[in-house]
Amino acid sequence: MINIDGTRLGAEAARRLRQTDCCTIEPGLSGDEFERIEAEYGIQFSDDQRAFLAAGLLVCSPPQEGATREKPWPDWHNGDPDELRSHLAWPTDGVPSAVEHGYWHASWGPRLAEPQDARTTAEKHLASVPQLVPLHAHEWPRGARAAG
Repeated sequence: MINIDGTRLGAEAARRLRQTDCCTIEPGLSGDEFERIEAEYGIQFSDDQRAFLAAGLLVCSPPQEGATREKPWPDWHNGDPDELRSHLAWPTDGVPSAVEHGYWHASWGPRLAEPQDARTTAEKHLASVPQLVPLHAHEWPRGARAAG
């Protein structure tokens, strides 16, 4: 079932980006492209993401000073499959290392004493959650670190 509010939010976000003239915008994804991408990468776009990506595909923007990624917008039309998989892995790829350095989510139960055992448990929990599909790369300015 399509979420009308999500669809409206995605379309509005695309409209606002067009107005800023900050990005190169190519034609949006078609229904067939959404199906192919979801099947190939084992993901599911939300209604707001579908509306956003159907309105136009942002494939590049001029690198901002201090940017850590040259191409922060995934190119769903012609992107390199390995690069797209890397983009999809970003939301969770740093978590196992963070667990070895003390991070632990309360929903995972009591923390295991051995860092490698804790990491393995965290990886199992991460494998069971829905795939987060980022639309833009998260970037920290050069020299900055995440709080926490």
